[in-house]
Amino acid sequence: MNLQDAGFSHAWMLGGALLYLAALAWSVRTAPWYKIEDRESQHVFLATSVLLFFLWSAAASIGSGLTFHFLMSALVTMMFGPQFAIMAASLALLGVTLTGGAGLLMFGVNAVLMGVIPVLLVWWIARLAYLYLAHNFFVFVLLNGFFAAGLSAFVTLMLSASAMWLSGAQTPEKLEQSFLPFIPLMVIPEGFVNAMILVALVMMKPQWVSCFTDEQYLNGK
Repeated sequence: MNLQDAGFSHAWMLGGALLYLAALAWSVRTAPWYKIEDRESQHVFLATSVLLFFLWSAAASIGSGLTFHFLMSALVTMMFGPQFAIMAASLALLGVTLTGGAGLLMFGVNAVLMGVIPVLLVWWIARLAYLYLAHNFFVFVLLNGFFAAGLSAFVTLMLSASAMWLSGAQTPEKLEQSFLPFIPLMVIPEGFVNAMILVALVMMKPQWVSCFTDEQYLNGK
């Protein structure tokens, strides 16, 4: 999913940059900054960004610029909300880009595909679940952790494949043989890992999950 510069036109790079800058501006302007005023929250945010960087840097390559890695967008969104999740993804991608793991000129496109779109998708699923479904611990974990994570990975991978095809960076034959068959193999593990870590955090460090409270999802259930 870490797209390189080769094969993409300047129109793709500029379009991705503009979309990303708009999303980043929204994130900075609307972020609930009070949530990271204390030192512990700041450390957790920075540590999560660093862990994302290492996770995205350890992408599995299948050659010709095709890579796979966990997104963890559902977990980060549940921990910090969409604004800080986009910022954490931006910091992680900046590190990946500076170390050569992704194209510098494709930073905007990569940020939109791996940060903005999956984070906002997860957030809208969480919001709809909060409004229309019972406030239940298992609903929270299974929907916001497992289902949202798997769906965000599927959408991101399909959009990445579409971008490589439409731009001409990869041929349809190459994508059909070496990229598309691996998408289902990434979706379920993505959901499982996000859900398991989310459960562990809710049980041991619930204060790190800003979208979860005992009063709403545990007490009296």
